Amino acid sequence: MVSEVVAAALDDTYETSLVETAAEAMARLDRGGIDLMLLDCTLPGGLDVRLLPQADQSGVPVILMSGDPARMERLGDQPRPFVTKPFSLTALLETVERVMREGHPVQP
Repeated sequence: MVSEVVAAALDDTYETSLVETAAEAMARLDRGGIDLMLLDCTLPGGLDVRLLPQADQSGVPVILMSGDPARMERLGDQPRPFVTKPFSLTALLETVERVMREGHPVQP
């Protein structure tokens, strides 16, 4: 339900795709046309260790979301923008806008 609220809030400004598992996210990355990934660190079925490297190789910046900041720090070897749960939609939109405007350099 939270993902649907987030997608609806972003739909006012951005075209969104909503997936529910890491496997679906990797398949969506393969199809291309993604400018940004908003990634909940507690995806159903777990977070595939190949997902972030695939996003990096595709040049897609990733914003992490989690209620556990330490978990976000353990994902990958580089800092990434993040939103800590619980969050306000305003804070989320500000982070998305900043990353879309400034980008987030990723070294493949």
